[in-house]
Amino acid sequence: MTTAREERRLVTAMFVDVVGSTELVTRMGAERLKRELGTAFGEIATLITSHGGTVEKYIGDAVYALFGAPIAHEDDPLRALRAAEALREWCAAGAAGGHPFAVRVGVETGEAVVDLEAAATTKQQMSVGAVVNIAARLQQRAEPGEILVGPTAREATDASADLESVGDIDLKGIGPLSVWRLVRTGVVRAKALPFVGRDAELGLLGHAYQRAAKGRSVLAVVSGPPGQGKTRLVQEFLRARGAGSRVVTARCRPADEVGVFAPVREMLGVTTLDALADQVGRMCSDDIECERVVAGLAESAGIAAARSLSALPVAEREDEIVQAWRRYVGLLGASEVLILAVDDIHWADPSLVRLIDRITFGGPRVLVVATARPEFAEAAGIRPSGDRFFIELEGLDRDEAKQLAELAGRDDDRVVDRAEGNPLFLVELARAGSGGELPLTLQGALGARLDQIAPADRALLAFAAVAGERFTAADAAFLGQRDLVEVGRTLTRLVDLHFLDLGGAGYRFHHGLVRDVAYGRLLTAERMKAHARFARGRVHPEDAESLAHHWWEALRPPDGEWVWGADPDLVAMRHEGFAALQAAAQRHADHFAVDAAIELVERAVVLASNERELAEAEQLLGTTYRRVLRQDDAWTHQTRALDLFRASGPVPLGVYHDLLRTAAYFGAFRTPPTDERVTEVAAEGAAAARAAGDQGALARILRAQAQYLINRFNEEPERAEPLIDAAVDAAEASGDPQARRTTLITKTSVRRIQGRPLDLAVFREIEALLGDADALERMDFLRMRAQSEFLAGDLAASERSVIESVALADPMGPHNRTHAWANAATLFQAQGRWPELIELAHRTERLVKENATSAFCTAAGQILAGGAIAHALRGERDEALGLLRSIPVGDIEPDLITMVPRALLGIASPASDQKLREKRWAWWEWGSAAMRAVVFGRPDDAEAAVRRMGPITVNSNVQRAYAEAVGEATAGMRGGPTPTFAALRQLGLTGWIQILQRRVDAEY
Repeated sequence: MTTAREERRLVTAMFVDVVGSTELVTRMGAERLKRELGTAFGEIATLITSHGGTVEKYIGDAVYALFGAPIAHEDDPLRALRAAEALREWCAAGAAGGHPFAVRVGVETGEAVVDLEAAATTKQQMSVGAVVNIAARLQQRAEPGEILVGPTAREATDASADLESVGDIDLKGIGPLSVWRLVRTGVVRAKALPFVGRDAELGLLGHAYQRAAKGRSVLAVVSGPPGQGKTRLVQEFLRARGAGSRVVTARCRPADEVGVFAPVREMLGVTTLDALADQVGRMCSDDIECERVVAGLAESAGIAAARSLSALPVAEREDEIVQAWRRYVGLLGASEVLILAVDDIHWADPSLVRLIDRITFGGPRVLVVATARPEFAEAAGIRPSGDRFFIELEGLDRDEAKQLAELAGRDDDRVVDRAEGNPLFLVELARAGSGGELPLTLQGALGARLDQIAPADRALLAFAAVAGERFTAADAAFLGQRDLVEVGRTLTRLVDLHFLDLGGAGYRFHHGLVRDVAYGRLLTAERMKAHARFARGRVHPEDAESLAHHWWEALRPPDGEWVWGADPDLVAMRHEGFAALQAAAQRHADHFAVDAAIELVERAVVLASNERELAEAEQLLGTTYRRVLRQDDAWTHQTRALDLFRASGPVPLGVYHDLLRTAAYFGAFRTPPTDERVTEVAAEGAAAARAAGDQGALARILRAQAQYLINRFNEEPERAEPLIDAAVDAAEASGDPQARRTTLITKTSVRRIQGRPLDLAVFREIEALLGDADALERMDFLRMRAQSEFLAGDLAASERSVIESVALADPMGPHNRTHAWANAATLFQAQGRWPELIELAHRTERLVKENATSAFCTAAGQILAGGAIAHALRGERDEALGLLRSIPVGDIEPDLITMVPRALLGIASPASDQKLREKRWAWWEWGSAAMRAVVFGRPDDAEAAVRRMGPITVNSNVQRAYAEAVGEATAGMRGGPTPTFAALRQLGLTGWIQILQRRVDAEY
């Protein structure tokens, strides 16, 4: 029975244990510990009472507080959770240099008997009930920093807090109880407006989902002006479909804010190579496939650069990245529909747009839903298909607009008319209050709403906008120079007011326009100084993109000049800004985000303080332009860098190597440098490397000069050989296995182009030096080895190398797969394995058709031409012509590749003769010309072609046998003995024999 001074009340009990005091006794001493605890208890009590709670008593290192007595509030359970969250933030702030304590908290709601007299006076023994015991037991089971919540408190706050279940916990004296862990408060789901209208658009997204569910790759683009409800529509769709699917989200922002890689990393959910490898490894069982997938994903996300991918031409590199993403998406969506939701894709780098376009064009099962501004779809050049949905949002109709305005609190006709059906504008006008003139624009409506909140809150929001669209409470406190706990409470209010949303590890602005309007309220000087403070105080030193953004916003002209004036720290800040911009540009260039890299370097030039920094910027500009074969621009900037380095001190040896690499891409120049100029740079660089005793740099310089000579003077490749040999020697002297390996590979490549295979012992040495080479580098090595083994006549060894290279190529992009397949096609054709060659050719035909955007090279053409030869020998003319028509255009020389199959079909190819006359070709082109001449019965032309094949090297048994076979055929055509083709027959090259025995009249 209760007395008059006692009442039964619904209350929320909270126990807070101050963790670490026992441990601290020995380190701090009892006297100091008591003082620290006293201070801590005072701060804890202040936080609790500021949220409407009452501290009832202290029990050792614990605090017991009550919400709902002596004064009750309708949201007491939520107040308790917010107080607990504030305590957790107080601990986080203390870890950064304040108090040494952590807390663990238990919270539960229930009935208790409350002594109102005690509540009004001593606050001691004021409440009794099971709820008190439950809260105490929850606190005991919590870990430091953890807030455990009982079932009744969870039910009361479910609409306003994120809570995750920890299952049933057996509490001493109570028994099993369902318990939740507080993630964060401020979700305010109850205050969120219901979704209005858009039934047709939701239906289209549902149709897109059904197509993806049937195994198709689907892209849906939802477009509309700012505030039209694009994101909300997608959220509503995900609410309905997301539960039975795997949902991955990403949000794009202007590249100068976060860099081009931020949305890709968000899609992956990891930021380090180890984490990415672990994530892929859990889904993928094949080591080679895992390696290729990780390499492509890491490259596209700017996490790590794969050496082999960086060395590829741009188109091949993009193929490998697309292939990696297709494999990854296929793994993610293996057991359920994968939905990839990309917000504001109009901000995305073109490389991400192309990636999404290619993934969703005949790729694995996936539904990509992207939101964009109206102009995006046409500007992006996305290819149409039956699996592409373009949904353009118009304004809500009047009835829907009135319904939404009413839900938001103000549905008069002026609001509806002014908003013109734009949902965000409509809501902001309704929330801006009644009376007075309505704002003319959406930005004006947002500004009017900002003016309704306290100046201090408005200022905090503005400073938080400096951090970006997303930020943490600590970021806002740092920028606003305010107390973290107080900032936490303010941010909670701003979430309640729909200026902010809680997401991930912090906050984000409810809409990009909210952030823009808040940011625009800052004066120029305070905004720029806030960016500088943030760059130094809150950005991780390795976050090059963020550092570059904040330093540029802090120092950018013309405002930077008058804002900083004669500030003594300006020189140091410019150095820091320059370094950050260079680092960010280098990262973007390393991953072929060339446009972003160039913009960053051009900003770095503006901040450069001396000739040395200007030289570094010019050098980076040059190497970046070279990545996309803008060789004239690359050469101009690199030579400018060389002059600036000369004027400011020693020239880095890498500058010479980079210049020579640029010169080596001779065919990409509009106005190439003179041979004298290139020779001068090479001589200066080699002399500098020798003077420095840097054999590795010398090897790279000599190798680059040799490659230039091969590319520039194709008629005289012998000029390069002494340089290659010297590069190999320098690489060996350097003791660097990678340098030795790359120079030997260059040597084998050049000799292979000349039709002069190396001794196979060299390949054994290269193989021993492969070390950390990845699958692509190993595959390229195996291709070269297979070709040399083939030319040496060891067909069994060549086939083993081919099989191994094909296995390595299987997880790669379509372009590189054809590289490995081409060796197999050569073997099949030479040995007369026609069914295998036909199957491989049609497999290649399908690969080319399914990957229309891939840039295929001669390898694909060789396979298709080989299949056409097989069909022609069988008399299957239409099938042969079909394969020839499938040869993709681009870098392929179809006139040369198709000489033999055309001859077998009786089709002359005069364009081939013209191309053969234009430049010196490798032995196999002249070998094909000889074979064509034999098929057409032209002995003189066949002999001339054999002479052009060049000298037969000592270990090229196949070349020798081939030349003998052509000689036998020409002698037979002139009335000599019937050819036996004994040398080819002995090597097992019966397929070539069948071709050489065929005689066809040409059609003109």
